[in-house]
Amino acid sequence: MGKHEEEPDATVIAPDRGEHEAAEPEAEAGRTIADVLGSPRFWLLPVVLVVVLFCLMAALYMAAVVNPEKHLHDFPIALVNEDTGGKVDNGDGTSTEQNFGDQVADGVISSAAENGIVISRTDRATAFNDLGTGKVYGVVVIDTGFTNKAIALGQATVLTNKPATPSIGVYINRGSGAFASSVTTTFADRMRTEVNAQFGSQLTDTVHAQLSKLDKPFTGAAQVALAAPVDVTVIEPTPLPAGAGNGLTAFYFALLLILAGFTGAMMVSILVDGMLGQTPIEFGPFYQLRTRLSISRWGTVAAKWTIMLLVSFVQAALFIAVCAAVGTSLPNAFALWAYSVLAIFAVGVTATSMMAVFGNPGLIFNLIFFVVFGLPSSGGTLPLEASPRIFEWIAAVEPMHVIYLGVRSILYFDSDLSAGLARSVIQCLGGLILGALLGWAGTKYYDRKNWHRYPGAMTLPPRLDRVMNAN
Repeated sequence: MGKHEEEPDATVIAPDRGEHEAAEPEAEAGRTIADVLGSPRFWLLPVVLVVVLFCLMAALYMAAVVNPEKHLHDFPIALVNEDTGGKVDNGDGTSTEQNFGDQVADGVISSAAENGIVISRTDRATAFNDLGTGKVYGVVVIDTGFTNKAIALGQATVLTNKPATPSIGVYINRGSGAFASSVTTTFADRMRTEVNAQFGSQLTDTVHAQLSKLDKPFTGAAQVALAAPVDVTVIEPTPLPAGAGNGLTAFYFALLLILAGFTGAMMVSILVDGMLGQTPIEFGPFYQLRTRLSISRWGTVAAKWTIMLLVSFVQAALFIAVCAAVGTSLPNAFALWAYSVLAIFAVGVTATSMMAVFGNPGLIFNLIFFVVFGLPSSGGTLPLEASPRIFEWIAAVEPMHVIYLGVRSILYFDSDLSAGLARSVIQCLGGLILGALLGWAGTKYYDRKNWHRYPGAMTLPPRLDRVMNAN
């Protein structure tokens, strides 16, 4: 057999199974491990980093969900009062113009404000357009003949005809989020109790006064009927289709896009650095250090971006395929695919640039930015209006929230640009540009300074070097 020749571009080291040869390295390894663990400067830094990071994660996640009702603020609901009013008989041959709908609306608005709910008066068309684009979480509609039906209900205490009940409809859209719909439904239940208590008492007093003037009895049955005169009904005008996960599929799909961009960038970076000889490649016990190629930092990050673009196209398509296979509702599959490519690539480019500019700390920065701060401020499981206000400020710059808005618009609001899709696309493009500028400017600067990636080119600052080499 001819003499074995190693590949010119790689060095491979495999475990040696010889007992005699392995004894001395094992003894040396044991001594080294004891030395390493005996130096607090070696293990203190990773312990502190892990503990601080996950304490921060726990604080953010639990603070976001621990007490939604307490943190409820600026929760938007529209109110439409279609009551045209009517004439109330005073019992002495005269009548007074009344609009019970206005009275009920005033009471509902003031009561809701105390609970962190902001109710805005508007017309029907605007209200339902806002509901259909996620701008409000509910619409309260006071019936057209609310006053006249209330009057008829009072007259029914002395007449034999069956009156119509004054009604209020509360419309919800589960596409805005399952918890948001739950808050609106709870608001409707509370409104039912409060409106019937206040308006019922007013109507009871009015009818009782009229019957007293007419010297007619006020029966117990009439009092019971007038005590709860208003029918409040929760209505879902456009129910979500099967496969929408009660409004949660948008959140989980947005999470997939973030992870594909962030984790994908990390995987691509590790593999590319290994193939370029910048870092070793390890498969189980096998270790390979390829010949270091002469490539600039800018060239390296550009190569990673190119691979991430390819990953974005392929992974977005596979996400759509997997979702279709498990029965997810995909009314606008192509739009979702195109948007997913943009989102994955934007996150991937930014994450890659962070690692290229900051090195190993870039991994931690990415984790904090994309995941630790992203999940509790996404608004996907809990609306931001039910979380502490700090999460609204975080959501203004977090990619998770804006990507969720884009996915939600495509899945539930027929890709309506005004439902958050336009804002999402613009912010994704802005994030992509900023991330690319960071990577380009940072690596170009390093190249210009001749801070190349080879041993001895750049050394750690003395204090950090002592920490990292404490063994």
